Amino acid sequence: MRDPQGGPVPREPVPPPWTQQWGAQGDRTTPMPPSGEHTTHLSPEPWAEPAIWQPPAPPKRSRLPYFLGAAGVVLLIGVALAIVFWPSGSETAPPAASEPSAQQSQSIPSETEGSKGDFDEQAKAVDKLLDEMGATRADLGRVVVGGCSADGLQRILNARQGQLDRARNLQMSALDSGEQMQDALVRALEASTESNQRYLDGAPGCPSEGEVSDINQRASDAKTEFIGYWAPVAEKAGLPARTESDI
Repeated sequence: MRDPQGGPVPREPVPPPWTQQWGAQGDRTTPMPPSGEHTTHLSPEPWAEPAIWQPPAPPKRSRLPYFLGAAGVVLLIGVALAIVFWPSGSETAPPAASEPSAQQSQSIPSETEGSKGDFDEQAKAVDKLLDEMGATRADLGRVVVGGCSADGLQRILNARQGQLDRARNLQMSALDSGEQMQDALVRALEASTESNQRYLDGAPGCPSEGEVSDINQRASDAKTEFIGYWAPVAEKAGLPARTESDI
């Protein structure tokens, strides 16, 4: 088209297509279309150099063989020490039972001497007590002949009670049948002491034979039993023999 002056008539600019769709140019409330920019991922350049091949890293060496080797060495050392120090029963034979060792041979005489010493000492202690019992029995005979005075009978009773206490405390373990012998001696003195007490209870004057016969019989039986144990001991110890009437 041309204007009246003959010049070309300028065309009215045509708005872009998206302005028609998304609103007028000045309308800011209508969202704008995307900018149209896109990112395209290109393939690697054909002229790029390929990566250089490298060998893989060598694997780490395990320490287990070292530990196993050390354990084996320790085990071998332990076995060797056990073989060296292990006692062997076949190398040295034990001494025969019938052949005592030198130490045992030295100790046997000392033990025998100690036993013999105890035997002699205990036998002499019993013999000394028997001497005192014999003296008291003789004294009792004189008191009875004199009429059984109270003073005389009290003296006899005191002596017998002291002898009874000593008999109970005597050591007879080294003597043959020492326990049975001591028991018989104690029973004899207990019966004699009881008899002396009956004499004293009736003093002045002597009791009849029937009043003390049972007690005197018990004392006599116990003395006889004692003499049966004592006779071989006295002979072995070289001491004088005794009878029931002596004690």
